[in-house]
Amino acid sequence: MKLKAKVPLIYNGFTLLDYVSERFDYLSKDEWRKRIEENRHSRNGAILQEDSIVFHLDEICYDMPDVEEEPANLDYKIIMQTKDFLAIDKPPNLTVHKSKMNFRNNLIFQLRETHEPRFPTADSVNRLDKNTSGIVLIALNKSALRKLSLQFSNHTIKKTYFAIVVGTPNPASGTILASIGRLENPSAQDTICGRFCAVDAPNPKFCETEYETVKSVNGHSLVKLYPKTGRTHQLRIHLAHIGTPIVGDIAYGFEANEYRKFCAKNNIVPIESDRHLLHCSAMEFLFNGEIVSVNSELPKNFEI
Repeated sequence: MKLKAKVPLIYNGFTLLDYVSERFDYLSKDEWRKRIEENRHSRNGAILQEDSIVFHLDEICYDMPDVEEEPANLDYKIIMQTKDFLAIDKPPNLTVHKSKMNFRNNLIFQLRETHEPRFPTADSVNRLDKNTSGIVLIALNKSALRKLSLQFSNHTIKKTYFAIVVGTPNPASGTILASIGRLENPSAQDTICGRFCAVDAPNPKFCETEYETVKSVNGHSLVKLYPKTGRTHQLRIHLAHIGTPIVGDIAYGFEANEYRKFCAKNNIVPIESDRHLLHCSAMEFLFNGEIVSVNSELPKNFEI
């Protein structure tokens, strides 16, 4: 599969290796070096080396090798459509953007290349983790992308999430104020389970989450969440920080065996789930002077 991309101005004068590894970070720098050594990159038909200089608007051709992609849940739904943006109800087990093992099996590729009709200019405004379900906003033009991205940056988009957690938050409602930073030297286990951030990590950034407990049954609770900031893994980390980790969250909560042992010790019926139970259920924002509300129904396995 041959892919072509023009070099943006910010990468003008970069070496090929630095350009591809910084712009397309779904592969590591060493992995990109190997692809370059296989003569997979060219410009105007001429093969490029890792130290070749690329310039603004150069069209770089990449001969991507065939890879066996991880299976993904492609059963997404368009729940709102305008000429400027889409609202997608994303299922779990689907990444928003391409990754090393999901070049085609991701939301953006599907919208641009596979969906009928195609949306070739689709660009995500917000991201959800692979196993977080719910609303993803997709801009269909640069103007919409700029307007909506600015509201996310300024934290003026109202977002509502639901999670099923182990235990009951104490107090039942409140505000979590715990700054979050990125781990500088994640362990092999951190990388495997997808733990990249922590409350006690260096250079933390301010984070705020409001929450309220909706229901508590059999050692678990359904919690409604209103993130006031938008840091990576914020809700997952904040809920674990107050002692009520999300069910199925092996990065910040219990590993599967630990969870079963905890439930057995405390005479709790475990909730079986192959993903962390976090869902983005609502968004409200301003677009071209009008208030827009988008809603997504809770998945069936959020019933406790």
